[in-house]
Amino acid sequence: MPTFETARSGLLWGATAVPNAFFCEYMPSAPENHVKVYLYGLMCAHGGLPDEEGLLDEMAQNLHMEREEVDRAMRYWERCRLVERISDTPPRYRFVSVQQVMLQRQQVPRDEEYEAFAQAVYAAFGDRRKLHGGETVLAYEWVEQFKLPPEVVVMLIQHMIATRGVHFSFKEAQKVAMELCEQHIFTLEEAEAVFSRSEAAMKGARKILNHLGMRRNPSMDEMDLYLKWTTEWGFEPSAIREACRETTKGSPTFGYLDKVLQGLYNRTGGRATSGEKVHTALEESKAETAQIRELLQTLGISFATVDDGLRLEYRELSAQGGHELVMLAAREVVKRTRTHTLDKVRQFLDGWRKLGLTSADEVQTYLAGVEALNGQLRSLMELAGASGGATQANRALLTKWQTEWRLSPELIRLAAELSRGKKEVIRYMDALLEGWHAENVANVEEARAAHERHLAKLQQKDQTRPAAPGTRRVIEQQYQQRAYDANEFDEIPEDQLEEMKRL
Repeated sequence: MPTFETARSGLLWGATAVPNAFFCEYMPSAPENHVKVYLYGLMCAHGGLPDEEGLLDEMAQNLHMEREEVDRAMRYWERCRLVERISDTPPRYRFVSVQQVMLQRQQVPRDEEYEAFAQAVYAAFGDRRKLHGGETVLAYEWVEQFKLPPEVVVMLIQHMIATRGVHFSFKEAQKVAMELCEQHIFTLEEAEAVFSRSEAAMKGARKILNHLGMRRNPSMDEMDLYLKWTTEWGFEPSAIREACRETTKGSPTFGYLDKVLQGLYNRTGGRATSGEKVHTALEESKAETAQIRELLQTLGISFATVDDGLRLEYRELSAQGGHELVMLAAREVVKRTRTHTLDKVRQFLDGWRKLGLTSADEVQTYLAGVEALNGQLRSLMELAGASGGATQANRALLTKWQTEWRLSPELIRLAAELSRGKKEVIRYMDALLEGWHAENVANVEEARAAHERHLAKLQQKDQTRPAAPGTRRVIEQQYQQRAYDANEFDEIPEDQLEEMKRL
């Protein structure tokens, strides 16, 4: 009695005879893994490997298959009568000669239910196709394994003939049978409804293929995609044909078309389902793409594709003021900052929004005013022998002098001249102008006179009141000055303000 070890060592150097009848009659219609199980089991049987309980487990391990799949394959070959079950617990099988099975086909009594099923299958094909012996056996496996009623399986075969042609693959039909089982389709009415949708998908998918220039029947996967587009996403056939225009940018496949339709579905919230609406949505998408690329080009940003994430970010930026305002912010970013990013654009837009500026016209008016004030501040600083000064806080002071206190340009320039040499020019000017405003000084002459009087008064005080040791009084200390906070007028983000200070 050979053992596992002695029998296995001889397998590698032996040979297994497989009758050609197996290759011609049984293998073409058998699932691939079922063939592997049969051949491996036949090798074990010819090699004298003991038929013990662990043999099927070892087969599953060596073939890299699940044990359940091995059991399913053995039941399949049992139905084909190429193996006989000699024990149920544990399951044990004996391999039967293929020649013997084929010679005894007419002599072996058949199951009446199976005979009726086989006759129905043969009738579906008529004289158009000769079935292999294993093909009807495989179809009957769907009855036994998937628990589908025989009449549903026959309807499935008729459906495959109608949609895939008389020479369809039984392996492909098995996938459909498995889907019916998973969807719990067990009545003729339910199956008819499924097959009707499938036939409609076949016709619709074939039209789309023709539209793409491909003259062939659609695959099962392509039919599934067509069903998703029409039933799950709600696209009309005209909408799908309209979306085909976008496939000219890439490979005209159902996979590419699926991405186009998914993008449309996401962007429109599933509302663009007709050909006309899809056409409008595609045109709007092209216009939006052009606007996004213009924005990126202005900022010097390079993107290979404009994806949905970039579109979403752009829509958030342009939600309030539109594309013109976004482009205005982008140009300001390039002009005033070193870092050119979409986040910088957002910061400028947020800053303007805090100022109540929500349109391009309002922002342009504001920026023009800023430039005018900056020019005046630069001129005043030149009069004072200094530079810079064009900050948000200083613009607020200049606006106060001109509009709130209504001081003349001559008085403001005089204050700049008198501030020459001072450490903090703008603060000194503000102190001078505040004093003149309090005294209702109306012109340059009165301002000079007031300034001289004030200097004289300070000089007199200095002469009559000795200064504390180690201290020195300066003229700036003699003016009534208010507290000044450089951030008091910060109405936009700090980093934006810092960039604006470079004006």
